[in-house]
Amino acid sequence: MRRGFTLIEALLAIGILIVLIGIVAVALTRGLQTKHSQSVYVELQQNLRTAMQQITQDLRSASRLGLWNDPASGCSAAGDPCSSRDRLAILVSKGYYTAVAEPPGSSYNNSVETGVCDASGFDDGDLVLISDGTNSDLVEITQRQLLRDPTQPCSSPTTASGGTPPNRDLIQHNNDRISGTWQPNTYAFKVQLVTYELRPDPEDAARTVLYRRTGLGATAGNYSGIVAFDVDTLRLSYGIPLDPSAASSSIQQLRFYDSLSAAASALGTAYTDDPRGSGIFVGSLVRAVRVYLAGTTPAPLTAGGGPGRYEITETVDLRLN
Repeated sequence: MRRGFTLIEALLAIGILIVLIGIVAVALTRGLQTKHSQSVYVELQQNLRTAMQQITQDLRSASRLGLWNDPASGCSAAGDPCSSRDRLAILVSKGYYTAVAEPPGSSYNNSVETGVCDASGFDDGDLVLISDGTNSDLVEITQRQLLRDPTQPCSSPTTASGGTPPNRDLIQHNNDRISGTWQPNTYAFKVQLVTYELRPDPEDAARTVLYRRTGLGATAGNYSGIVAFDVDTLRLSYGIPLDPSAASSSIQQLRFYDSLSAAASALGTAYTDDPRGSGIFVGSLVRAVRVYLAGTTPAPLTAGGGPGRYEITETVDLRLN
């Protein structure tokens, strides 16, 4: 009887074992690659969904004006607060407003202070929207003066003979001069200006990130920063009623425009894309904003394949009343 294995049999067994080990190794490697690819793609999905949730939350917190636009800025450099095809500027309500105490019909030119009924809810450095519902100014408070006697009604100055002195507070905005004619029912709203735009990835300039910037000046404000990595497309459109003069409480069919400037051009000379301009600011007419986000994974999901791509779209109704 033969005992043990011959040399040929031993070599054959070793060869089979090596093949089996190779098969197992390939299977494990592919499994790990698949798991990693799935993880990377899921992370991309989560990033874009979180970003959309943040934009939606800001839009639904919009103040009376809702959107902001500064065409004089050029709307192309980082931080320009505009509502266009590829960037979005929102005025988020900070939960406080007061009536403006200025005589309706009186003109003001390069004014650096505004009378209000109660400035106690403001602080130095706050951003304030001064709006009559049609046209607006955005100013930063440099100083507040609490002058009003709270036991007496708020009143604005009068030029009438024998008139009583005003009973009001003042907010100074020395860096923001405003001009125009005071209208009835003008209010001062405490707001935060939020601008969304794409910026180069700080780690890879060939890629872009979704950036959320707060504030009006050259320096970004608190809570500015990257919202999501690997976002390569931010596309926006703005829904305005087919009848722009319709009451805001009525149900209207909307037409969507790529930017506020496009809306103003389409609606005619009575409308403007500049909240400080003459005419009706189209930003005050927007009832919904359609937001489209898309992104790709940093690397292909499979060997020889392409990167994963994820897209998400949401239409957000504005709560402006």
